[in-house]
Amino acid sequence: MAQLPKIPADTAVGDFLTSVLPKVSAEMAASNPTSAELAGSSITMVINVDSESYGYTVTDGSKLDFTVGEIENPMIRIKLSKDDLDKMIKTDNLDMLIGLQHGLNRAKYNALKSLKGSFLSEIAHSDGHVFKIDATLNNAAQPRSTFRMSAADTSALMRKETNPVNLFMSGAMKIEGDMAFAMATQPLFT
Repeated sequence: MAQLPKIPADTAVGDFLTSVLPKVSAEMAASNPTSAELAGSSITMVINVDSESYGYTVTDGSKLDFTVGEIENPMIRIKLSKDDLDKMIKTDNLDMLIGLQHGLNRAKYNALKSLKGSFLSEIAHSDGHVFKIDATLNNAAQPRSTFRMSAADTSALMRKETNPVNLFMSGAMKIEGDMAFAMATQPLFT
C-alpha cells in the first residue's frame, strides 16, 4: 500500500498549490526508488485551477522544479475548479492529484510521453458531490474518455490497494468514450 501524505483539512487552496503540493512533490521525487531508470528524462505537468496555472517539472525522476505559471507543452495538463479543489482538501480526497506523481517510473514516463488524448475523472464523494478533474495529455483533446468512480475507490487506486482493471471489471469504475484510449492510460495509475 502506497503511503500518500495527509494534508490538513484547513489548508487554503492557494497554500496547497504554492507550498504544500510542491513540497510533497519534491519529497516524493527525491525519495523515488526508481529514479535511476528515469535518468535523462523530464516530466512536465501543469495544474490549472480556474484561471491560475502551476507548473511542475521532474527531471531525472528525482528533482522537482515548481513555478507559478505555465510550462510550454506540458505532458499532462490537469484542470479543476477552485471550489472542487477546496472541497477535495477539506474532505481528504487529494489522492488523484498527489497519487499521479507518486511512484514515477519508466512505464508512467513512457505513457505520459506517448499518449495523446484527454480524460475526465468524475469522483463521487459520499455526500453526493462529484469532483471533476480534466486531464489532457500532450495537448490533445481527442480521443476522449470519462472515468466515473467513488472517492473511496479512487483513493484505493492511487494508494495501489487495487488496480484499474479490477475496478473496471467489478463495475466500480465506469468508462465512457474511447475505450482503447482509456485502457492505454492504465500505466498512469499503476
